[in-house]
Amino acid sequence: MNVKLFSLLLLVLSASLATAQYQDYSRMGKTPAELQFIDDPLSIELKEPSWFWNNPKMESAEDQLAYAARLEMSGKWEKAIDAYDDLVHEWHATQEALLAQLAIARLNSAHGNAQAAYDADIYLLAHFAGRFELEPVLRDAVAQADYLTNQDLSRTFRRNSSSALRANYERIIHFAPRWPRVPELLLKIADLYMRSEEYDSAITVCDRIVIDWPTSENLEDVVKTYCMACRKLADKWANDTGRLLHIEQLLAGARTFYPTHPLADQFKQWQQEVYLMRRNRSYEKAAFYDNPEAYSAEAAAEAYRAFLRMFPDAPQAERVRKRLAELSLSLSTPQQ
Repeated sequence: MNVKLFSLLLLVLSASLATAQYQDYSRMGKTPAELQFIDDPLSIELKEPSWFWNNPKMESAEDQLAYAARLEMSGKWEKAIDAYDDLVHEWHATQEALLAQLAIARLNSAHGNAQAAYDADIYLLAHFAGRFELEPVLRDAVAQADYLTNQDLSRTFRRNSSSALRANYERIIHFAPRWPRVPELLLKIADLYMRSEEYDSAITVCDRIVIDWPTSENLEDVVKTYCMACRKLADKWANDTGRLLHIEQLLAGARTFYPTHPLADQFKQWQQEVYLMRRNRSYEKAAFYDNPEAYSAEAAAEAYRAFLRMFPDAPQAERVRKRLAELSLSLSTPQQ
């Protein structure tokens, strides 16, 4: 084996011997935002020997690894990937298989094959856990997921759904839930929920970040996304006064949690806008009952009383009080 080939294999081997400091095999489960963390790493299909496909050229894992490395050094990187992949299929339990899978991920990443590089990284996490340095693989998996997301979002006709793009980040979180960059990945997931107008799920993901990582360096962006999702969700539920009240409370809570946020004034304005939406819609609902052809005078009076209890200082309050007086006379009962 020549010096150049030996140096290449030694470099790959040294990377494989570090410990995995972030790995955690506890099951994370699903959140209310329906994050699709995979339930079992073995759902990533295992590479196995085949009678027809993936037949290695050499008789041993060591010789196949050297053969693949020679192809790589001669610039035949696509053939090298195939040779490395044949090794993994045929001799999965060997140290050479780990080195080959690392090489597959590295070559695909270096040559811009984002999906193949991501899949190779995830395969490492699923089937070679604890046998290689985790940080570089995680970083590369995130880089490939980012590329796939940005590429897809830039297309006029998207190839992947928002859920498929989110799943790229969710798988990474599944395999390294204690990695310091998890809050960053969750924020990416929240942003994808925002793009697909699933604002309630974006709120849930942001809420999880705030609860589990209250000192995250991404906290400013998390609170911003949270409040933006609340404001957009209010527009979706503009006719539901109960939901609008809840959204007001969410915005108030965010302002209390992060009173020094650079966008604090904007959050206050959004909360006021939601309040006005709720107040105006409540008045419209009360006035709806003031229809003698469809509802009784008592029903109209009760609807107006309910409005005054909630909004005694509303611009419509004086008009409502006058109407209540008229209704009271028609009912021959004192105004309450």
